[in-house]
Amino acid sequence: MARGRPSKKGLIADAALNLFKVAGYQGTSIDQVVLEAAVSKPTVYSNFPSKLLLWQEVLRQIIARSEQQLVALEHSLKQESADFSYGWVAIWQAWSDADDRLAAYRIHWGEQHKLSAEEQAMFEVLEQHLANTLARWMAYHNVAAEQHFTLFAVSREACLLPAIANRPSDCADLGQLIEQLIKS
Repeated sequence: MARGRPSKKGLIADAALNLFKVAGYQGTSIDQVVLEAAVSKPTVYSNFPSKLLLWQEVLRQIIARSEQQLVALEHSLKQESADFSYGWVAIWQAWSDADDRLAAYRIHWGEQHKLSAEEQAMFEVLEQHLANTLARWMAYHNVAAEQHFTLFAVSREACLLPAIANRPSDCADLGQLIEQLIKS
């Protein structure tokens, strides 16, 4: 591979992600990936013998990017001494604004019958990165761990679910509710 040029494998995975974001898992074919990536069908199959293995690679990349983004965001929020509710909402907004993560949710919640236990386990790793970041944020601000379930559920309802469904979000108004919940 020439220096500075993306690998064929990476190019194929990026093309597949673009298609998965628009059409989901079932609606994306290897033939579409071939066209999107501008490579031959044998090239796709030599790198990814099945669409499921291609989705696994795309999901691995989403997990890695998400972990990096969450670490950077958490660090930034701590550097600016953000208060609890501001940081909590910022984490949820960043999580819910990423098209690749939203595609993963749509696929894993809506098309899970097409996926194996391995992809489900990988998806759980993705969600665990969010849960761990939120738990660390709570500990950093001395918010009782018992409140995690309620705060997580309310935030998921306000930020993530509307984003997945392409509906307007209540995420911007979440800060006041979070403040009320941690004081009660």
